Amino acid sequence: MAKSTEIPVFDGATLSRKLKLKPGAVAHAPIGKPEESENGKQVARNYKHAAGKSNTYSPAVVDMIYHMARSGHLGDAEIREFVAAKLDAERALDPKLMPATFDQLVFLSANLTRLVIDPYRERCESSLQLGEHRPRPIDLAWPVVIGGIDFDRLPDHVRDAALGAADQANLAIFVRPDTPRGPDGKAPRIVEIDVTKSLPELNRPAAVALTAPIASQLTAENIRPAIEALRAKTDAQIPLGITAPAINAAQVVDATIDLDVDLYVADAQWTDDAQPAAIVPELGAAPALHVLADTIERVRHHCKEESVQVIYRGGIRGGADAGKALCIGASAATIGLSALLGMGFKITSVSDEAKLLAGLAKPLDPADAIHHLTNFAKSMNMEITMLARACGKSNVKNMEPEDLRALTVAVSAATGIPVTGKDFNFRRHA
Repeated sequence: MAKSTEIPVFDGATLSRKLKLKPGAVAHAPIGKPEESENGKQVARNYKHAAGKSNTYSPAVVDMIYHMARSGHLGDAEIREFVAAKLDAERALDPKLMPATFDQLVFLSANLTRLVIDPYRERCESSLQLGEHRPRPIDLAWPVVIGGIDFDRLPDHVRDAALGAADQANLAIFVRPDTPRGPDGKAPRIVEIDVTKSLPELNRPAAVALTAPIASQLTAENIRPAIEALRAKTDAQIPLGITAPAINAAQVVDATIDLDVDLYVADAQWTDDAQPAAIVPELGAAPALHVLADTIERVRHHCKEESVQVIYRGGIRGGADAGKALCIGASAATIGLSALLGMGFKITSVSDEAKLLAGLAKPLDPADAIHHLTNFAKSMNMEITMLARACGKSNVKNMEPEDLRALTVAVSAATGIPVTGKDFNFRRHA
């Protein structure tokens, strides 16, 4: 593959200024390909990573995450270079070969319907409250939550870095009841509790999300006693939520919407009756995007949109994905595998969990890992607000389905977004 003369192909080592090229390496080697050096010998890529078969986390996507996590302030020329490389990687995807993914959703320019928000004159607000009708809601500066992976089954230094970044950036994080507190212990903790077991001791949770080993166990009969006990134990002060699996999200919402619920966690990785057994469920397959529309539609059907919020979980790789989830109706988006990548681990595969765990076994400098993950979350928020302003919105809460168009029938049927050029919603007319 010849090197492009117009839009160069970058990798994480080229874009990220803190990653140095190895002697003799070619800076602009195409992603996943070796390139001949001047003496005619083949040179390997200087930064080996994620050369697996994951559609969601392709090598190009991993490169972008590394870059967002490691770079500080960039000049105008560097930003243009970065955006050009990112767009070039997206154009190379063949939508006909992909399942319904966020890549098949595009934003509409605000100039078609309204004026773009000038960042120099008007700020785009990104803060939000989860469980805003409770006496003690979760206050977040960014619509980003850490979770979707089992940190307690990962090495301690990985879990501690996630907790440390959550503390530093005031990000909410999903944890187990027995998860130790982070270095500072300030992060809002959303404790996940199994409704099929007795209520555990709670260590100052900011919120509780109820779940179960089997999706069909998420019934009103199982959840009502847990909610009543939690309301009594916390004096009804904190938000309570329920996981809505992709396999039966609509049924879960219909069965539990009247149980004084504050939020649902739309889990796009829970596609079978049994809860995913993998430590990192995102490795298994592309996220089932229909879960978000399924959950939002049933909440609206019951006229609870103003009081019940939705956190989306599954396959969020950056601010563009999170912004699209917010447009569809989520209040916040969860980062899981992308959070691990953002910490800076030299992961050689995102298609095999054993290889991923091997890459996580070698500890990083704790301060660097925390700083990089905080940078990544901050970069995500900057991208979300940039897209919101481009859609003419001064608050990310105002992002709406009308700001998106679908490129394929599959993603239109999954999300309810009309197909571009046709203005036809394949979900509504399926």
